[in-house]
Amino acid sequence: MYPFLRLTRVIIQSLFEPKIAINSKETNEIKLMVMPQDIDPFLELNNGRYVTLLDLGRFSHGAKVNMRSFLKENNWSLTIVGTYNEYRHRLRLFQRFKLKTNIIGYDKNWFYFFQRVERNNKIYMASVVKFSFTNKNGIVKPDLVAPKMGETFNPNQIPGWINELSKHQLFKKFA
Repeated sequence: MYPFLRLTRVIIQSLFEPKIAINSKETNEIKLMVMPQDIDPFLELNNGRYVTLLDLGRFSHGAKVNMRSFLKENNWSLTIVGTYNEYRHRLRLFQRFKLKTNIIGYDKNWFYFFQRVERNNKIYMASVVKFSFTNKNGIVKPDLVAPKMGETFNPNQIPGWINELSKHQLFKKFA
């Protein structure tokens, strides 16, 4: 089941924290705990649940940048286009951890979040989340979104390793 209660708590907390600019590269942090509904048969955080909990970090970040108003003003929505995840360490039942989220930037097609799960200053899981703005006609490219964010469009701002990840699209490989 989707963690609606946690989502509500995260959004409410974020509404009372200082706001940041929509194009900010600032890292957002929320604190979470592995709950019984998050675990797999090995009593550790399920890898699918990690991905669900990443939503909480993006919603928190969205609340801090007032994403809802930005989307409404432009008659847009958001969609996740893809993710790349790596797992390194186990989180056990009732362990506390931090979920850190920031926007890396964009290329000519997509925007990118970087999210990581940390405990005791050690990264347990990291994810690059590719996303897009959409409208009734489909995907809204970054060259149209960036000016609305107060930026001059510059698709060459992201690190090279993001470009490398983005080249590998499953839809192109198996279509």
